[in-house]
Amino acid sequence: MTVEGVRSLLSGAHPDASPVGIGLTGLSLVVMPLLAVAKKRAGKAMNSRLVIADAAETKLCAWLSLSAFLGLLAFALVGWTWIDPVAGFVIAAFALKEGKEAWEGELVCDDED
Repeated sequence: MTVEGVRSLLSGAHPDASPVGIGLTGLSLVVMPLLAVAKKRAGKAMNSRLVIADAAETKLCAWLSLSAFLGLLAFALVGWTWIDPVAGFVIAAFALKEGKEAWEGELVCDDED
Protein backbone atom coordinates (compact mmCIF):
# COMPACT_ATOMS: atom_id res chain seq x y z
CA MET A 1 0.00 0.00 0.00
CA THR A 2 2.84 2.38 0.83
CA VAL A 3 4.67 1.82 -2.46
CA GLU A 4 1.47 2.31 -4.43
CA GLY A 5 0.69 5.49 -2.47
CA VAL A 6 4.13 6.98 -3.13
CA ARG A 7 3.86 6.05 -6.80
CA SER A 8 0.43 7.70 -7.02
CA LEU A 9 1.73 10.86 -5.37
CA LEU A 10 4.73 11.08 -7.69
CA SER A 11 2.82 10.29 -10.88
CA GLY A 12 -0.19 12.49 -10.09
CA ALA A 13 -2.59 9.56 -10.51
CA HIS A 14 -6.16 10.27 -9.51
CA PRO A 15 -9.12 8.17 -8.38
CA ASP A 16 -12.05 7.47 -10.67
CA ALA A 17 -14.82 9.36 -8.92
CA SER A 18 -18.38 8.59 -9.95
CA PRO A 19 -21.71 9.26 -8.27
CA VAL A 20 -22.25 5.49 -7.97
CA GLY A 21 -18.85 4.97 -6.32
CA ILE A 22 -19.41 7.83 -3.91
CA GLY A 23 -22.89 6.51 -3.10
CA LEU A 24 -21.70 2.95 -2.48
CA THR A 25 -18.86 4.02 -0.23
CA GLY A 26 -21.27 6.33 1.60
CA LEU A 27 -23.62 3.39 2.15
CA SER A 28 -20.69 1.33 3.37
CA LEU A 29 -20.00 4.04 5.96
CA VAL A 30 -23.40 3.31 7.47
CA VAL A 31 -23.40 -0.49 7.16
CA MET A 32 -19.84 -1.41 8.20
CA PRO A 33 -19.81 0.18 11.69
CA LEU A 34 -23.21 -1.37 12.48
CA LEU A 35 -21.96 -4.75 11.28
CA ALA A 36 -18.77 -4.41 13.37
CA VAL A 37 -20.78 -3.68 16.52
CA ALA A 38 -23.13 -6.60 15.86
CA LYS A 39 -20.20 -8.98 15.25
CA LYS A 40 -18.44 -7.85 18.43
CA ARG A 41 -21.61 -8.29 20.46
CA ALA A 42 -22.17 -11.76 18.98
CA GLY A 43 -18.53 -12.73 19.54
CA LYS A 44 -18.73 -11.74 23.20
CA ALA A 45 -22.01 -13.61 23.63
CA MET A 46 -20.49 -16.74 22.05
CA ASN A 47 -17.15 -16.19 23.82
CA SER A 48 -15.52 -16.45 20.39
CA ARG A 49 -12.20 -14.67 19.91
CA LEU A 50 -12.46 -15.46 16.20
CA VAL A 51 -15.73 -13.54 15.78
CA ILE A 52 -14.38 -10.67 17.91
CA ALA A 53 -11.29 -10.54 15.67
CA ASP A 54 -13.57 -10.51 12.62
CA ALA A 55 -15.42 -7.56 14.18
CA ALA A 56 -12.09 -5.71 14.43
CA GLU A 57 -11.45 -6.43 10.75
CA THR A 58 -14.90 -5.11 9.88
CA LYS A 59 -14.09 -1.97 11.87
CA LEU A 60 -10.97 -1.58 9.72
CA CYS A 61 -13.18 -1.97 6.63
CA ALA A 62 -15.31 0.90 7.94
CA TRP A 63 -12.19 3.07 8.17
CA LEU A 64 -11.24 2.02 4.66
CA SER A 65 -14.70 3.04 3.48
CA LEU A 66 -14.29 6.42 5.13
CA SER A 67 -10.91 6.87 3.47
CA ALA A 68 -12.28 5.94 0.06
CA PHE A 69 -15.37 8.11 0.51
CA LEU A 70 -13.40 11.20 1.54
CA GLY A 71 -10.86 10.64 -1.23
CA LEU A 72 -13.51 10.27 -3.91
CA LEU A 73 -15.52 13.20 -2.60
CA ALA A 74 -12.48 15.49 -2.32
CA PHE A 75 -11.37 14.60 -5.82
CA ALA A 76 -14.88 15.08 -7.25
CA LEU A 77 -15.41 18.44 -5.51
CA VAL A 78 -12.00 20.12 -5.58
CA GLY A 79 -9.73 17.89 -7.67
CA TRP A 80 -7.30 16.97 -4.90
CA THR A 81 -5.38 14.08 -6.44
CA TRP A 82 -3.06 13.76 -3.43
CA ILE A 83 -5.81 13.02 -0.89
CA ASP A 84 -6.35 9.40 -1.94
CA PRO A 85 -2.78 8.15 -1.35
CA VAL A 86 -2.45 10.21 1.84
CA ALA A 87 -5.65 8.66 3.20
CA GLY A 88 -4.19 5.26 2.28
CA PHE A 89 -1.12 6.01 4.41
CA VAL A 90 -3.35 6.85 7.38
CA ILE A 91 -5.30 3.62 6.95
CA ALA A 92 -2.07 1.61 6.62
CA ALA A 93 -0.82 3.08 9.91
CA PHE A 94 -4.15 2.25 11.57
CA ALA A 95 -4.02 -1.32 10.19
CA LEU A 96 -0.49 -1.80 11.53
CA LYS A 97 -1.58 -0.57 14.95
CA GLU A 98 -4.62 -2.88 14.98
CA GLY A 99 -2.54 -5.81 13.76
CA LYS A 100 0.08 -5.24 16.45
CA GLU A 101 -2.59 -5.09 19.14
CA ALA A 102 -4.24 -8.26 17.82
CA TRP A 103 -0.89 -10.07 17.67
CA GLU A 104 0.04 -9.04 21.20
CA GLY A 105 -3.40 -10.10 22.43
CA GLU A 106 -2.92 -13.53 20.85
CA LEU A 107 0.49 -13.91 22.49
CA VAL A 108 -0.86 -12.93 25.89
CA CYS A 109 -3.77 -15.35 25.59
CA ASP A 110 -1.50 -18.17 24.46
CA ASP A 111 0.84 -17.62 27.42
CA GLU A 112 -2.04 -17.87 29.87
CA ASP A 113 -3.34 -21.18 28.49
